[in-house]
Amino acid sequence: MAIKSNQAEQAAAHNRYYRATGFTSIKAFFGNYVNFKGRSSRSEYWWITLFQTILSIIVMIAFLGAVVGAIVGSSSGIDPKKLFASLGAGLVIFLVLVVVFYVAVLLPGIGLTVRRYRDGGIPWWIFPIQIIVYSGAQLLKSGSTAQSLVEWAALLSMIILALLPSKPLPVSRNGFTQDDGLDSRINPSVFAAKEDDQK
Repeated sequence: MAIKSNQAEQAAAHNRYYRATGFTSIKAFFGNYVNFKGRSSRSEYWWITLFQTILSIIVMIAFLGAVVGAIVGSSSGIDPKKLFASLGAGLVIFLVLVVVFYVAVLLPGIGLTVRRYRDGGIPWWIFPIQIIVYSGAQLLKSGSTAQSLVEWAALLSMIILALLPSKPLPVSRNGFTQDDGLDSRINPSVFAAKEDDQK
């Protein structure tokens, strides 16, 4: 799989991997490590989400396999202290690797989400608000209906916004390039005329 955009689209999106698919989206994810200015297509976002989900499932299966193996190999039954003692250094290494992985993908993940929102025509600052709302739900009574509703509302809004189709890329006419904040239906000559008047 490859990148399905031309150089003009990549320049307009401020993302040399714009519309990357398949394994190329992994290269795009790390290639745009701290790119918070560009735009990312749905394919870039959802391919990374798929790969992270698959990796999380594999890691969970490996962890459960190790725990079940330790239980089966133990003659004393299920004693949490003995179980984790038998896993020992392997468990510590596993947990360190998981933490390192999640720290390594934190900034590119935030950058990807900000670019995806911008590509869908949503202001980037909506994402931090959603994170604050989700985090604020943790202050509510644990397991309460209110906490669940707020968490689900925040997560569902993130999914919906990430599913929005891409807005048209900025258009270049008469040497003027529209800013990402302008609607593609706005006639750029209006702004060019104002610039000419100022000279």
